[in-house]
Amino acid sequence: MKAKGEARLPFVGLKTKGRRDEQHMRSLIIHSLKMRRVQTISVVLSITLSVAVILVLCLVYGGVMRGIEVSGQRGGAQIMVIPPSAEKYVTDTELLYTGVPAPMYMDQAIVAKVSAIDGIEQASPQFFSQTLDQSCCSATSETRLIGVDFASDFVIKPLLPNGSATDLADDEVVVGCRVDGIVDDKITIIGKQYRVAAIMAETGAELDASIVAGIDNARNISRTTAGYENYWKKYGDPGTLVSCIMVNATDDEAEYARVLNRLNLIGGISYVEHSQTAERAQASLSSVFVLLAGAAIIMIVISLVQLFARFYSCVWDRKSELSLYRAVGASVSQVRRIIGGEIACMVAVGLVFGFVCGALLSEGLMWMLNDSSAFPFVSLDILTVLGIALGIVALFALLASLAVMVPLTQIARLDPSFAMQQGDID
Repeated sequence: MKAKGEARLPFVGLKTKGRRDEQHMRSLIIHSLKMRRVQTISVVLSITLSVAVILVLCLVYGGVMRGIEVSGQRGGAQIMVIPPSAEKYVTDTELLYTGVPAPMYMDQAIVAKVSAIDGIEQASPQFFSQTLDQSCCSATSETRLIGVDFASDFVIKPLLPNGSATDLADDEVVVGCRVDGIVDDKITIIGKQYRVAAIMAETGAELDASIVAGIDNARNISRTTAGYENYWKKYGDPGTLVSCIMVNATDDEAEYARVLNRLNLIGGISYVEHSQTAERAQASLSSVFVLLAGAAIIMIVISLVQLFARFYSCVWDRKSELSLYRAVGASVSQVRRIIGGEIACMVAVGLVFGFVCGALLSEGLMWMLNDSSAFPFVSLDILTVLGIALGIVALFALLASLAVMVPLTQIARLDPSFAMQQGDID
């Protein structure tokens, strides 16, 4: 009749070399993990959550910071001059990072007044036509239509291939890199087909999901669009209006301050500074970063405690089992491989699940940010993502090594005769 412990231990051939030895080893590791199912699941779950939180932190925060950086590099304007009423509809971050085509219009005569200010080096008007949905545009997602004066533009041109575009014909547009619904280089806007002359480089902001036309063409589209008549009764004919003026000023701090003072003296306008808005966006993100970082640290500590709790005391708790391994011929190195294999399996499974959950959570969080706020976002490049993944793997490999270091040392002091004195394996 078999003893109770014998029935559970398919390991009597541990001293066999080669493939059979590896099969025995894997069998023992799986057997041990199954026998301690609750402990195994708790350790894997804590590692999964830790990895997911760290990955979300790196991907989301890094992507938004990269978006703000790219938006600053490719946004093209230091100052955005807007009508005062615009602030009633949208925030400054929404204006800079999403360019919401709210009903914000002012007389185009203001363009000349702004351009005449000493210290302003570039000034270019834009006209926000409307938001295009699937009923009036072949794009499958909501898309903005912006009119740009290409004669003075310095924002859109650098985003185009070769950085040059003198003007667009009435049947031509340029589109952002996230605009879809393009067939044979053509897109439909309010029942009319337009040729896509170029695709703009990624900016990380909602300009990526916008269609840009010549400013007069955009005005004509808005003039003939049903439902916009009330705006033109209120503000005047679209041909005499602009929505904003993109401005580049001198880099001299004193002169730049004087530019802002002179802008304040012009009636009927307000303005948004790109640098201040970016700083506020980064500051508002810092609270989210602190929460995520705090959660990541807590989860890492929990994982480390779980790993230590599982393996630090495992030699004492399982001394009869491990001693019996030694008694039937297992070497110290083989017993160490069993303990090391258990932790390697749990860490590996936790990493896989953690990466999957982290990727899904980061996508969901970015969808929420894009839907409810104005943070720009540029996905991190593949090498950076791989570097983050390798860093996370290295971190948990280090934690696992620390957790198993003492148990592996204790194994060498196991007395095989102890198994003979123990009637059963606990």
